[in-house]
Amino acid sequence: MALTKETFELVTQAALKRVAELGAGYFGWKNSPEFEDGSWKSGSDEISAEDAAGVFKQKIDSGYSERFVMSLGTVASLISNGYNVRLVQFEKEEGVPFDASGWLVIAVEGMPIFHVSPDDLDSSGLEDIVEVLSKNNEECGVKWQGTNKVGEFTALLRGSLEPGLDLVAIAKEHS
Repeated sequence: MALTKETFELVTQAALKRVAELGAGYFGWKNSPEFEDGSWKSGSDEISAEDAAGVFKQKIDSGYSERFVMSLGTVASLISNGYNVRLVQFEKEEGVPFDASGWLVIAVEGMPIFHVSPDDLDSSGLEDIVEVLSKNNEECGVKWQGTNKVGEFTALLRGSLEPGLDLVAIAKEHS
């Protein structure tokens, strides 16, 4: 089921609720620890390797959360321009380097573009707009097109500005 402006509003509301729960501090800038003279330092303070790893994990997690929220602006433009944007969940997803259980996927014109962590979006309340797809469902119309992020970004940005383009062809051409 393609998302409409009305159904996409449910996604943005859920995302903004999660942003508010995480708070401004979660998204705020964090300096990376540095390894100097055999020890980890945060500013002028010495910290443990475990604490340094925690800071790096926090930076990665908040960066992915920020990336997801920022992507919603592009998704809104794609929907407004008439592209087929779907919110799907695979029962089991082959070929991803992590356990994708509970993750959602934003698919644009059948291309699975963005995996959404359950930590970034609480999907309760979105049951009516999330399509659950079987891994063996050849009819689902969502599959990797042999593209990479360079081609996909090119297609997404062009599609956000202009309706009626073949986004799959653009993504393939620039991959």
